[in-house]
Amino acid sequence: MSDVCERPKERRPLRRMRSIYQVHYGLKPSGDEMTAKPLPMPTDPLEVQAYSLQVAGHQTTNGAKYLGLLQCSNGRILKPILKESQRREVDFYEHLAASKHPDLVELRKFTPEYFGVKKFTYNGHEQEYIMLEDLTERMLEPCIMDVKIGKRTWDDSATAEKIKNEESKYRACKQEFGFCIPGYQVFKLSTGKLQKFNKDHGKKLHGHMVIAALRNFLNAAGGGLCRALVLQQLAALWALQRWASRPRPLRLVASSLLLVYDAARLRACCPPRGERAALEAGGPRPLRRKSIHSTHNPRSGPQQPPSPSSPSPWSAALERLKHSHSFEHNYEDKLSKIRMNYRAQLDQLASEGPRPDPWGSVRLIDFAHASFGDEAPPTVDLNFKRGLDGLVALFEALLKETDDQVF
Repeated sequence: MSDVCERPKERRPLRRMRSIYQVHYGLKPSGDEMTAKPLPMPTDPLEVQAYSLQVAGHQTTNGAKYLGLLQCSNGRILKPILKESQRREVDFYEHLAASKHPDLVELRKFTPEYFGVKKFTYNGHEQEYIMLEDLTERMLEPCIMDVKIGKRTWDDSATAEKIKNEESKYRACKQEFGFCIPGYQVFKLSTGKLQKFNKDHGKKLHGHMVIAALRNFLNAAGGGLCRALVLQQLAALWALQRWASRPRPLRLVASSLLLVYDAARLRACCPPRGERAALEAGGPRPLRRKSIHSTHNPRSGPQQPPSPSSPSPWSAALERLKHSHSFEHNYEDKLSKIRMNYRAQLDQLASEGPRPDPWGSVRLIDFAHASFGDEAPPTVDLNFKRGLDGLVALFEALLKETDDQVF
């Protein structure tokens, strides 16, 4: 045993280690393995396809070159940079993303999230694209309306021919309301079928036809409006209206609002008339349409009023409501319902979360003709504000039709 202990240990040659990447992919070892960096994991290239939900803008092809929006396999929407003016839109998003000015920080809440610029190849043609978030993500039946804001839709650099062409587009609607509707789509509650309306339809809209188009978009062409849906859209428009009322050097020429909501969420709240009649005859009851609690996520269960331990930010104002009692009319019970409905509603509209999971959203898009004009004195962008005011006024009129739903 002493001989074994004294025997010198044999020095084995160092074993060359292979990285897990080489083992997995069967790569041959090289002489530099001890110092080589691990090989990166291979990734599949991002795939793109034509965006099927585009309702306005370029949707044609130039030979094999597609001019419309694309959607990437990671879910982002790709807007092609087709001409030099759209380089200004890139500059706008870059400036907006980097700015710390309070006005522009607030404006970011009203625009889609921006992910930069990248080249993609589609149908054999490589092109640069602006990458934006998909506002319809997780929606089962997305209803989308493009509303171009302002009577004037050209910037100061436009030629006389361009101005003449822009003045003739959607003229009647822009002159009357200060905005126009280049296109929209809606999933009908009664059938689930998709209806699309393009720019040819939008050019015919004027007067009562504009209101009819808004009602159709809100799934109320043949029935009553849903207060929760109208107010959710209107609350976002009110917030943008307040922002647009302040003077600043920014000009949002030819920008559009994208109104989006999910018809599947609306169907869960208020089924079509035929289904409603069947339910009243003894079928299972849906979520109540005449309660503001119908704005909750149907999969998350019924919404409870705030507990006394966690007062709503609106509680103080609501507690100031005066009420009385009558033997003929139970005003106290009626006011109690109003309080409960509005408390739940205002809490939702005052959500501080970046994505409060609303019925839908309202976002400002298209900035190819927008300008910051830092040299000019701050003024209110009246062209934009008057067009926005016209849209808000129509939504407020629609909201009045639903006043009975607060009880």
